[in-house]
Amino acid sequence: MAQPPLRTEWPLGPANVTRPAAVRDVRTAAALAARRAAHPQGTPTESIVQRAETTVVVGIADHEVLVRGGIRAALERAHGIDVVADTGDEGAAIEMTLRHQLGVLLIDSGMAGTRGAWVTRTVRRLSPSTAVVVLATSAGGGHLDRVLRAGVAGCLLKSGNPQDLVAAVRVVATGGAVLCPEVARHVLDSVARIDTERVERARELIGGLTPREREVLALVAQGMANSEIGRALHLSEGGVKAHISRLLTKLGCGNRVRAALIAQDAGLTEGLAADPACPRPV
Repeated sequence: MAQPPLRTEWPLGPANVTRPAAVRDVRTAAALAARRAAHPQGTPTESIVQRAETTVVVGIADHEVLVRGGIRAALERAHGIDVVADTGDEGAAIEMTLRHQLGVLLIDSGMAGTRGAWVTRTVRRLSPSTAVVVLATSAGGGHLDRVLRAGVAGCLLKSGNPQDLVAAVRVVATGGAVLCPEVARHVLDSVARIDTERVERARELIGGLTPREREVLALVAQGMANSEIGRALHLSEGGVKAHISRLLTKLGCGNRVRAALIAQDAGLTEGLAADPACPRPV
């Protein structure tokens, strides 16, 4: 008579039941170690899990309810972004930032500029880890200049692409900065305009000096002492002092340092232009 096949029994049942936890843990740990050795930067599955665990906490501050709703809807469709609150009040925006420990605060440029960028500065002071991104209706305006100087991490137009907003939130949350092309152009134009106005003002002031006073000023801007200026221009030291006193009065300066800065802006020390109004010292 044929014998039945030999069957190994375990204390808790046959051998084909679920393996003991200790055996499973050892084999799982070994498999995980092998995967990590093959992928030093982490397995694809582990990377996905890590990205899923990295969530950007966002708050929205805007006077317009419909705008807040649209921004919130765009962000809530994105993975890894959690919009925890929104408000239409400046004071509530600060309270919301502190209560939820926001990673990113999106704020309307008009609201942020209502009191000289008070909201932006206050948030940066009370919650340094929160990145403030301004949402502007247009790329111009004095209020936008104020909030940019207040230290925001980014500025976007409300008319922009929702995908750009999502990308900007992720960038500033990791310490980056973002400007949409229109605002970047505004910033560059403002810098160029400020520099141009300063140079033009300096040249206007220099134009009121006599040729000899301009020569003295150019040497002052180069850091020469009165005795050195006297030797270079064949003047007595007293004559140099008299020229300096008069040119300071005409320039409206209280000291030589300020006068030297005006001379540099006007191009006296760099030869920015062969302008008869700004001759080089001879």
